[in-house]
Amino acid sequence: MTYLFAAIIAAGHLAEPAQQLSSTIVISPLYRSAVGAMLRYSPTFQRQYGRLARAPDLRVEIGPSVLAGRAGESAVTRIVRRSGRIEADVQLGPAGDPVLLIAHEFEHILEQLDEVDLLSMASRSGTGVRLVAGSDNFETDRAIAAGRQVVDEVRRGRARDGT
Repeated sequence: MTYLFAAIIAAGHLAEPAQQLSSTIVISPLYRSAVGAMLRYSPTFQRQYGRLARAPDLRVEIGPSVLAGRAGESAVTRIVRRSGRIEADVQLGPAGDPVLLIAHEFEHILEQLDEVDLLSMASRSGTGVRLVAGSDNFETDRAIAAGRQVVDEVRRGRARDGT
């Protein structure tokens, strides 16, 4: 663990934009506090973040989106593959817990890194993958579980610290 990473976790927040933990994960100022708490208290999120930060040819951006909320979704991640690179644009709507939503969407990005065949899995029952009705989006039990786990870890960590 680098010194900056350790210092940010200990402080419970992210540093200024110029001192982002990873140059490949860009976090809107609106969500830096939530991500800082996630890094401080959640081993699950630390693993997610670390794996994404180390992934070659991956860029992740997290930002607000009024459209995500209007479409009936609390968050949406658009993933584009270009010339061997993966670009993931995580858009969070105005409603919902950013801790839950970010961890959930990060898990969807990890599914792509793991080359999970969502279309094939969604066509079979019992795989934990479903096509969201009326869209071309998928939902997975894996992402739901990851989001809930991170929320639980952050809640317990804050309770221990009295924050």
